[in-house]
Amino acid sequence: MFKKLIERGNNDEAGFTLIEIVVAMLILALISVALLPLLITGVQQSSRSAAIASAVQLANSQMDIARAQTASCSAIAAMPTVTVSAASVYRGVPLAVSNVIGSCPSPAPSTSAPGTISVTVTVTRTDTNVVLATASTLIYVTAG
Repeated sequence: MFKKLIERGNNDEAGFTLIEIVVAMLILALISVALLPLLITGVQQSSRSAAIASAVQLANSQMDIARAQTASCSAIAAMPTVTVSAASVYRGVPLAVSNVIGSCPSPAPSTSAPGTISVTVTVTRTDTNVVLATASTLIYVTAG
């Protein structure tokens, strides 16, 4: 009985030959090369999305600073800008924040006759000068 099992095991051609392994590796390499452009595109899109997310975060931070000011034209006009140093890079992208503050309403606002000032924040890539995020709001003011 054992003799038959041993003989049968020696006669079977079980396993992979070297040629079968090389062919399988070649097929795997061809599939990998075909999918490589998709991987590169995905990484580039992820990088763009991360840059836009960082820009939106900076714009939101600047809007929060604008909303935190006292409700007067002078406070809004003197509003500090989110500081982004030249050496600062957000997720691999250098960004810059700029503000455009509208003029104080005329006549000067008061508690009985309030007004609004427009604030627009723009975040751009400093390496390509592409605008990544823009946010605008009106801020309620009760003093000049």
